[in-house]
Amino acid sequence: MDITQLKAFIAVAHCKNLTQAAETLHLSQPAVSAQIKALEAYIGTPLFERHRSGMSLTRAGEVFLPEAELLLQQKHRLERFAETLSEHYVQSAQLGLIHPIASDRVTELTNCIMLKNPNTQLHIQYGMSGEILTRLVAKKLHGGFFLGHLRQRSIQSIFLENIAYSLICPMQDEARLRQDLPKSLNHFTWIEMSGISGSHKNLQQFWHRHKLTPKKQIICDYPKTIIDLCASGVGLAMVPKHAALEAQSQGKPIALIDEFEQSLPLNFIYLDEFGEDPMLKLLYECVQNAWDVRM
Repeated sequence: MDITQLKAFIAVAHCKNLTQAAETLHLSQPAVSAQIKALEAYIGTPLFERHRSGMSLTRAGEVFLPEAELLLQQKHRLERFAETLSEHYVQSAQLGLIHPIASDRVTELTNCIMLKNPNTQLHIQYGMSGEILTRLVAKKLHGGFFLGHLRQRSIQSIFLENIAYSLICPMQDEARLRQDLPKSLNHFTWIEMSGISGSHKNLQQFWHRHKLTPKKQIICDYPKTIIDLCASGVGLAMVPKHAALEAQSQGKPIALIDEFEQSLPLNFIYLDEFGEDPMLKLLYECVQNAWDVRM
């Protein structure tokens, strides 16, 4: 039994699918399958039940999984400790941020990190929720933010707040739009973010709930540009309310349709394996301070 086999086992347990696990590990499917079979042969009992739709843990696999995860966590801790022994070691914290977070929160969080550990080299990476999750699983981030609900084994998800989202339209179109809500929403172009964003699924549910089938959509993954496009008369969008209000205060000609205000949960997420990492602990503590929550 070796670390490579344990990583393959944990990946398949989380993905419940050999192909997806192989992609996560950057290995071929036959290689991952061989590692699982070798581990099962070593232990002397099946760890997975094979189905057409994928793989699920046996009772032995369920019992073995937390022990394997703990071992990888300890290995990660040892590797981080070994790095500190280098004379050229620099503490580096990798944080994944998403655009819906207000800029004052980002400033407060950054100031807290720098105050608590001035020697930390902080790398803030922006992306959409799906991108942050992918980087986290690939161990390119210590922690990050995710918009929406997330239930994934090996990922810890801590609720921070609900972010209000407002439906906005060009100010010149507000009266026409309000004449026959919600049917009138079908007659406008919608500006939306791509599927890896946290708000995409919510917008699809919004359309389904109100029996809307917009005939034209524009995909734009930059929030400020979405608001600018709306202000220029291109179409409608669902955006963070604080961003819409800020745009209005700057004189941009947009209107908020308050009847359709929604909220999405903002979470701080990290890998179980990073649980004892000092950089994660630093981020974790500063997130607590910035959002005034107790985790």
